[in-house]
Amino acid sequence: MTTHNIQISKGFQWLRALSGVTLFALAACTEMMQPAAPTQPAKAYVGLFKDNAVAVVDTGTNRVLRTIPIPAGPHGLVVTRDGRKVYVSSDGASTVSVIDTATDRVVGSIEVGPTPHGLAIAPDGSKVLVSGFGANQSIIIDTATDRIVGRVPVTQPHNSAISPDGRTAYVGSQQQGATALVIVDLVNNVEIGRVPLQKTPRALDISPDGKWLYFTVAGADAVQVFDTATKRVVGEIPVGASPHYPLFTPNGKSSLVVSQGPGNLEILDPSSNTKSASVTVGKLPHWIAISSDGRTVYVTDEGSNDVSVVDLGSQKVTATIPIGNAPRKIAVQPGPTTSMTAFAPAVATSAEQSRESTGN
Repeated sequence: MTTHNIQISKGFQWLRALSGVTLFALAACTEMMQPAAPTQPAKAYVGLFKDNAVAVVDTGTNRVLRTIPIPAGPHGLVVTRDGRKVYVSSDGASTVSVIDTATDRVVGSIEVGPTPHGLAIAPDGSKVLVSGFGANQSIIIDTATDRIVGRVPVTQPHNSAISPDGRTAYVGSQQQGATALVIVDLVNNVEIGRVPLQKTPRALDISPDGKWLYFTVAGADAVQVFDTATKRVVGEIPVGASPHYPLFTPNGKSSLVVSQGPGNLEILDPSSNTKSASVTVGKLPHWIAISSDGRTVYVTDEGSNDVSVVDLGSQKVTATIPIGNAPRKIAVQPGPTTSMTAFAPAVATSAEQSRESTGN
């Protein structure tokens, strides 16, 4: 074979190789342009206080998949940022149960002391703060190891909220005669401030930018507005009777609160600290969870034993899910985020209902 023929042969081999690579690249590009394979819908986890169980809800179908038995009195409930674990405190016991969301089974139990109440989770999911009501402590759990890594003395802590940077917690102390917001340094595990309150704190949440803490107190039909910079209560937002849990939307442009008396989900405008809309849900609404994209809200209705699913864009209940006895806390696995729509104003109020009938 001549040198010329060898060169031609090598040229054809190179072209064949190039064609193969090109076809592979085109196939890969075509595959990339195809719609992504559907992912599993997020699951919602609901503590059933009178059933001593957690109900698991498929948010794609709004149906209960199963229930998970846990120790008596499920109280606090949170889900990790990656959606892989759920933590549930039991105030009729002394434990926090750890649920693996892949199998929906209890895979661990953390001894925290008597009568644990609410749970809060750091925004990065690294720690859970337990309100150890009977132990008179705020207890810090490392979610990587599920071990207690810190304890801070707080008398009768009930619920708490953690700042966006995960460094500071605001804890509602229900100590009779000395009710207060206790400010805790989560880096050094010490109390760094205390704001006395005239009424008993119930539930609280902090804005995504960390500037505002919204909280409710027993006997006041308003959401309290706390400035985290000045560490002072600077106002309140009138809502329906017996407001309970406030929750900021992911983008911070709105906040939500349940008014237990009239059975409403109230929508608040943080820019003006006013109520802008109201949606009627079930009886004695207790807690709120919101989808990561900020479009769908899930409200536990303790008095009607169901969960109301609310579309925030239309401000309407789109589904009601029968759930079990006395649903209280709820958390939804995180998912993709998108922008939110604006809300039109509306108002609704009703007569007050006693705190004793509402739970905490």
